Amino acid sequence: MTRHQEDDDPIDILKGAVQEETAAAAEQAAEATVARSNRRWLPVIMGGVLVVSLLISAAVALAVVDLYSKQTQVAAAVSEIRQLAEDAKTAGDVANAQLERRGQQPVPIPQPGEAQDSDVLVAAATARVLASLPDSRPTADQVVAAVAAYVAANMSLFGPSPQQIRTEVAAYFQANPPPSGPPGVDGQPGRDGEKGDKGEKGDPPTAAEIEAVWVAYLRDNPDALCPRGGSFAQLRVQLADGGTADTWQCVVAVTPPSSSTTRTPVVPTF
Repeated sequence: MTRHQEDDDPIDILKGAVQEETAAAAEQAAEATVARSNRRWLPVIMGGVLVVSLLISAAVALAVVDLYSKQTQVAAAVSEIRQLAEDAKTAGDVANAQLERRGQQPVPIPQPGEAQDSDVLVAAATARVLASLPDSRPTADQVVAAVAAYVAANMSLFGPSPQQIRTEVAAYFQANPPPSGPPGVDGQPGRDGEKGDKGEKGDPPTAAEIEAVWVAYLRDNPDALCPRGGSFAQLRVQLADGGTADTWQCVVAVTPPSSSTTRTPVVPTF
């Protein structure tokens, strides 16, 4: 190693030491800056966390209060409809007694608590409406309309639905059909139907068939041959040449036989 190189070594060593100290000082300055920054933002972060916690707690508290309020409302509604059902049952029993007094069938009303309260309400309403109507045997549609109007005017929003009303009234009329009304007036005769197809040609009647039809007609219409009176009888007359002949005529009266007749008229039997 030369002398010049030996003179430079202490300087290089000094430069290296200075660089190391400079780097350490810079690192310490950076750490101090970060520490100061953290200390400055820490209160802000803690405040934000506190605000979020308060908001969540308030939301949970409001949800609990709302749930409790709804439960209270539901309990009050259940109590209200049960009281309505009990009052309706009492009034319905009074209406059924009135129906029985005038000969009509009562409406079956279930006991509150043993059936749905809405079923009690609609049955009691049907009984009260039937008792309030005149004893004129109203139709099912008239009763349905009357019960719906009664429920709308006398019950809360928890009353029976229109379908429940129609079902209850239909069941009552099915078990207790109203009597038939008076017969209506005769309708107008209908028009003649279309002419049918021509039938096949039948065999001509025999003499026996014709005679049977003729005899049956005379039996049912004894005055057909003698519309002016008398009875159709067989007579035997004497001809001018001395012979005799049998004839059928309407005999009005019979007189004693003369020398010109040979026998008394005979009435045929059919």
